Amino acid sequence: MRERLMKTTALIIFVFAISATMSVAQTASGPDIESLAAAERAFAAETVKIGFRDGFIKYFADDGIGFAPQPQRTREELQKSPAPTGPRKVIFNWAPMFGDISQAGDLGYTTGPVLYTDVGENPRPPRHGLYFSVWQKQDDGSWKVVVDMGVSVPQAVAPVDTGFTPATKTEGVRKMMAGKVSGPDYLDVDAALTAAIEKNGMAAAYDAFLETEFRVHRNGQMPLTTKDGLHAFFAKEAKAYSYKTIGGKIASSKDLAFTYGSFQFSGSSDIAGYFVHVWRKDSRSRWRLVADIVNELPKNK
Repeated sequence: MRERLMKTTALIIFVFAISATMSVAQTASGPDIESLAAAERAFAAETVKIGFRDGFIKYFADDGIGFAPQPQRTREELQKSPAPTGPRKVIFNWAPMFGDISQAGDLGYTTGPVLYTDVGENPRPPRHGLYFSVWQKQDDGSWKVVVDMGVSVPQAVAPVDTGFTPATKTEGVRKMMAGKVSGPDYLDVDAALTAAIEKNGMAAAYDAFLETEFRVHRNGQMPLTTKDGLHAFFAKEAKAYSYKTIGGKIASSKDLAFTYGSFQFSGSSDIAGYFVHVWRKDSRSRWRLVADIVNELPKNK
């Protein structure tokens, strides 16, 4: 009886210790993810106030990449152009509605609705978009955008005053896996995804690489967040992508990373556009795809 009581007590203590560890991890990441969402809101508010050029110069990192439509260092390119002097014709505003952050709190992403409002003499109806930005914490503790890609959507995905929801994750597992390196390097996983597509097709390949909670963004489409919806999209689109990574970054905790690069359709030698991928380590230390954003180049390009 005494031995059984001791075993029961030990089990209770063990379970309590695990719960406490997970709770501490969740609390530790909470302020970081909220500071990231706050940085995105400040970026949007400042851009509404002072305009696209100056807002993006202020919030992009020196090496931050945007697509216009080719990848370029956004801050550097904008600084080459003079500040506009006339009245603005378009104001665009946006808000973070979803995002995630590394265990180290130094790399994260947000996404959300964009509202384009014409304010010229002959204004068009409002247009809608969906932005996706990856942020990195700088040496001074501030957040700066390191890669940004948006798509158009047929209707608003949410109002621009929408609330923010962090990604679902098992904090205790993420903390244990953070810093561990196994399997392919994060810069090589795009090639592994391409190989899987060539061997098994789009739907099966994405099923093998996607995290349970994921986002796929395509121009003219509402965000795809379920495998059923993604399978239906792939069946209708009937295109197979081949990815070529250009660059990316990884969190110091090695549990979150992004890549960006070019893609082409299978059977074509022409680059058809560019992509941004975000990869996250799962409980088995495998890189899982949590975000896939693709923008095609204009047909005449």
